[in-house]
Amino acid sequence: MPAEPAQPSTSPVPPTAGTDAVVFAPKRLRVVAGLIAAALVALTFYGWFALPREIRVLFTVFQLLTLLAVLAALVLVVVGVAASSVRADAEGMRVRNGLRVHHVPWDRVHRVMMRPGDAWAFALLRPEGDDSHTPFTPDLDTQKRHLVGIQSHDGAYAEQAVAELRRLRQESLRRPGRGLPPS
Repeated sequence: MPAEPAQPSTSPVPPTAGTDAVVFAPKRLRVVAGLIAAALVALTFYGWFALPREIRVLFTVFQLLTLLAVLAALVLVVVGVAASSVRADAEGMRVRNGLRVHHVPWDRVHRVMMRPGDAWAFALLRPEGDDSHTPFTPDLDTQKRHLVGIQSHDGAYAEQAVAELRRLRQESLRRPGRGLPPS
């Protein structure tokens, strides 16, 4: 029976190992972003109608369109950041940070971490083309992929998301023909 497409998880417990993919998205950030976007729109219109009519008629169509374009850009940035997510399956991660999407195979991921004080989780990446059998020691030049979709202020949900990513990475690397020997 074909698996259902992955849907963003709304429970604090990640899906179990039997599913094809897991998706993690920030919870509080999405609420705050919605409130900020609504407030920007409401304040813009309040400011417009607070102006006396004799002032509003002085604005040209081009000036009005410019103001609306600035408002749209601000709302797009806020909504774009709130749309961040991490989708993981047996092959790797699809990381959406804002409007950019990155595909990271598990054999490039050295470690998934979220230390105390970090705003979000991140993945330490091996250099491209690096053999996963060679020893790798992360240093200050190690490439990182920020996982903005897993925000530390989401508490236990974020910790469980990091644990689930670590589990998926280990399972993937233990498959025949992958990086780690079977245990």
